[in-house]
Amino acid sequence: MRCLILALLLTVAPAGLAETPLTVAVAANFRSTLEDINARFSAQTGHPVRLSSASTGVLTHQVMRGAPYHLFLAADAAAPALLHDEGLGLQPFCYANGQLALLGGPLSQLEAPGLGLDLAIANPDTAPYGQAAMDVLNLKGTQPQRLVRGNNVLQAYQYWRTRTVQMALVSKSLAGEAGIAIPAKWHRDLQQHALVIKDHPNLNAYLEWLRSDTVRRLILDSGYLPCP
Repeated sequence: MRCLILALLLTVAPAGLAETPLTVAVAANFRSTLEDINARFSAQTGHPVRLSSASTGVLTHQVMRGAPYHLFLAADAAAPALLHDEGLGLQPFCYANGQLALLGGPLSQLEAPGLGLDLAIANPDTAPYGQAAMDVLNLKGTQPQRLVRGNNVLQAYQYWRTRTVQMALVSKSLAGEAGIAIPAKWHRDLQQHALVIKDHPNLNAYLEWLRSDTVRRLILDSGYLPCP
């Protein structure tokens, strides 16, 4: 009987392991887009995908501490490059080119001597979109009545959506049609890179899907620009 039970366990275990979800760490700005991408992938293949989302800086520290991610989709190129240089992943590649957008008013308000309004941005210490927002504020000399920093770009957007602030500088993907795109020359590059951290049985199929024409069109329709 013991031999029979052991044989059954050895037969079932590999199949169970194969169904352990592929785990993707994704920057907050790309989360909603990736949820759509993953839903279509799972519907077509039957393979589940697990997401973990936060600011790029927070996710980078988690990877450095050994978080069990297979793939990291950052909001910049610097974080994946750093992790690659530390031997924590393969050669990074571009998957999207981000845009910054203003919610709550015309771009001319950013050049007003005293804005007189509350403005939300992502935390520039951990979020590339927060760093880009600070580039714009410094370039234009914008002085909001109160500068509110969200933990990530999604929280900055939620501050605007719930009317905690009157204006926000967030990703165009979150702002949608309500957001006015900021000229790229006003801030640092927002090219977003991906990093393969460790292998998974479904990883190659997922990467092929991520690079497919269908997904590229979906990413563009979500407010991103093509990779160079």
